Amino acid sequence: MDIDPLSDTVPPRYAIESDEEEDEDNPLRVKPSASDVAPKIEVKILGNIATGSNLVIASGDAGKIWAKGANLGEQTATVAVNGVQIGLVFNPSWTEATVIISEVLSRLPIYAMHPYAKAILDALKPSRVALLDSYPVPTYATDVPINFHQAPLRFLSISGDAHFLEKDAKLFAPPNLLQSTSASFLSILNISESNGTVILIPSPHIPQPAPRQIAPSNISHLTYDDDVEWDSQLINKAQNLLFQSIGEETKQTWVPLANQTKDKLPKRNTEIGEGGMYI
Repeated sequence: MDIDPLSDTVPPRYAIESDEEEDEDNPLRVKPSASDVAPKIEVKILGNIATGSNLVIASGDAGKIWAKGANLGEQTATVAVNGVQIGLVFNPSWTEATVIISEVLSRLPIYAMHPYAKAILDALKPSRVALLDSYPVPTYATDVPINFHQAPLRFLSISGDAHFLEKDAKLFAPPNLLQSTSASFLSILNISESNGTVILIPSPHIPQPAPRQIAPSNISHLTYDDDVEWDSQLINKAQNLLFQSIGEETKQTWVPLANQTKDKLPKRNTEIGEGGMYI
């Protein structure tokens, strides 16, 4: 019996595509599944927020730890993504800049990072932007491996007058990539030829991959003990560079929450600012 060796193969392209039979199903065309389509992203800024001023954004673990000792005051607004509180907005008395503590209650998926950053920049129209984030020392590519306790502050800047940073920080150099939401902010600022700088604190941890979906805000993220022991001198140095990047010389000192006096402590030692984290 004759057997056609091609009987189980897919028909050639010309046999599938036809002007007269456009409605026929094409087995060569891959149909996207529902899971491949990114959900719709809706970003809302709720509360009182100033426009045109400088902007400081502190994200993730670096933002959480810095915010606890930065005396940020009462929360004045929130940035919600699909109804989930992602950015906590403050207007501290010791700076003219607006401060956003970002992704401490819930992290953003990769597909939500750019819309989130663009919505904030479009709404606030900041003159200058400075970001505080962290970088993983174990995976940082360098000629000579560096121990976490010896790792320096690093920076990336799209501002032309950022040479002063080189005194206290080193460049976040290729082939290393910044993959957090801070990268979205910098890329948008770069395209619009605006001033933007990110100060990166060394971290001993390799970050978890970005989540696939936006989880509800989780206050327990603030109750976890901070397992990264950043020296006060290091954070104060990062804070000074952060505000120098937007043209401010601040005399504000970052003080670890455990070292503050009892009369200055909020009722919950996990609250940001002065206990006014919610609006």
